[in-house]
Amino acid sequence: MRSFLALEVSTPVVDYLREVIERLSKRAREVKWVKRDGIHITLKFLGEIEEPVAGKIHDALAPIGSRFTPFVVSLNEIDAFPSRRKARVVIARLDKGTDEMKRIFEEVEEGLTGFDFEREIREYTPHITLGRMRTPAAFPDGDLPPLERMEFPVDGLVLFKSTLTPAGAIYSPIWKIKLGGDNDEGRTE
Repeated sequence: MRSFLALEVSTPVVDYLREVIERLSKRAREVKWVKRDGIHITLKFLGEIEEPVAGKIHDALAPIGSRFTPFVVSLNEIDAFPSRRKARVVIARLDKGTDEMKRIFEEVEEGLTGFDFEREIREYTPHITLGRMRTPAAFPDGDLPPLERMEFPVDGLVLFKSTLTPAGAIYSPIWKIKLGGDNDEGRTE
């Protein structure tokens, strides 16, 4: 199954970001905008894994739940990777909670060392992907609207299955490691 590790975003923030995407889509047509269920904070794309491996990954990463407690994240601004002049990905940068997310990312990288996943060589930048440019280009024309500095709680690490369909990817949670909580819930074998 095609999979990735992510942190969930609360429903009010997802609703707000969908409104932001709606407004941005009127200004930038060469962007494939993220659907509602695609709004999350990706930590690591794993690619294709077998279902039994999902359970082993859970076991390897479960200690993260006891090393971290839930924390608050806030939206910061709209930006683009690698830059606004040659944008490939339109993002919402995050502010509050970024140190915790970076530490969790490092713990994930460490926890996956016994598996056949490449370590990320770039520094992890916590963000929410809003859209992907079909071809790299300047983004946007004119000033970007400011984001409300909405805050939301992060309470766990989730393994998502990504099923590709002609209508786009469908994301399904496989398991969740609660921060500061019991981490046998939702585990699959």
